[in-house]
Amino acid sequence: MPTLENFTAIQAILLVSILMECFVALAWLFLAALLPPARSAAVHWAGFALCQGGAFSLYLLSGYWSQFPVHATANLLLLTSLMLQVRGLQQVAAQPPADRTFLALLLVAAMAQVIWLAPEDTRWRITTVSLLASGICAWSAFQLLRLLRPHGNRAQRLLSTLPSAPFFIGSAIFGLRALLALLQPEQLIQDNRIDQTIGISAGLAWLFLSFGMALALAGVVLYRMAIKLQQAATHDALTGLPNRRAADDFMAQEALRAQRRGSPLSALMIDIDFFKKVNDQHGHAGGDHVLQALARLLQQRARASDMVARWGGEEFLMLLPDTPAEGAKEMAEQLRRAVQNAPLRWQQQSIPITVSIGTATWTSGPFHANALIDCADSALYQAKNSGRNRVCVGAGGL
Repeated sequence: MPTLENFTAIQAILLVSILMECFVALAWLFLAALLPPARSAAVHWAGFALCQGGAFSLYLLSGYWSQFPVHATANLLLLTSLMLQVRGLQQVAAQPPADRTFLALLLVAAMAQVIWLAPEDTRWRITTVSLLASGICAWSAFQLLRLLRPHGNRAQRLLSTLPSAPFFIGSAIFGLRALLALLQPEQLIQDNRIDQTIGISAGLAWLFLSFGMALALAGVVLYRMAIKLQQAATHDALTGLPNRRAADDFMAQEALRAQRRGSPLSALMIDIDFFKKVNDQHGHAGGDHVLQALARLLQQRARASDMVARWGGEEFLMLLPDTPAEGAKEMAEQLRRAVQNAPLRWQQQSIPITVSIGTATWTSGPFHANALIDCADSALYQAKNSGRNRVCVGAGGL
């Protein structure tokens, strides 16, 4: 084996690729230790980098191990690395891994290496591996699109397509390589050379693409973490409903729209009656179950334009855009009856609950969120002081 000073261009490229993949693998393993929620995906992507490095190592040594099927082993390592990439994305998306498909693809690739192991059949081996690699790269790209595009506004969704670009480019490069192997094999295959399987242009392209893929995958982890942090900042952990902060933001937006259109905005303040007794009789786990069940019921009854939020403790807030006082009272009565008739059970025990509801409606003039909430809250206390399990309407319009 030559010294570093005597390395050819392709040998130097392969050596740099090996070192880079080792560094990327260590980075993924460090991330796996640092962030337990991303551990499974990070370990898969560390395996992706290590298999890539192993494939590049075999390509580098291919001219010196004539008795060993170097190219066949390297090709299988390359395909395995791409499959680990997809499997890691499936872990992030909480999807069941397509292990049967992966095994079938590896079996096809292994059969191609055995059937076309002879040098004169190199074109078919390259074509088969390139087509499989092209398909797996495309699979990764579409998996990324599904992971990122559902979140955010239109501009954010368009921006989220950028991380999938290296995978689409990789798919195109492998596809072109398969086509070149079929139509012009003499330009791709040169016997007794280290670049029999990988050329300088392909090596450089894959070096940059592999690094781009690693950056894209790191971006996926950071993006998903940002989504979770945003979710935690604006949603209640127990019920999954928007919290007080999110309700304030929603109310501010809807108030501007209501003032611009001259439409009413109503609020319902909902409180569980005698909730302390539920905790005393069924424990805090039973109380949490009641809160979760009530949250689901309120969400099911709400319109698409409404917001249901956990205001605090056993209190919930429902904001009803474009809803006059009469409509708010009717909605509140429907909710009260639905809760009263809801079959809530916990550990094979029935937990009958009722709610008291106070309503308030803004109709004209300057909007003050505190005034709307205070009016609904006052109506709620009136309902509780009047015997509970009833609806009271805030005095006058705001």
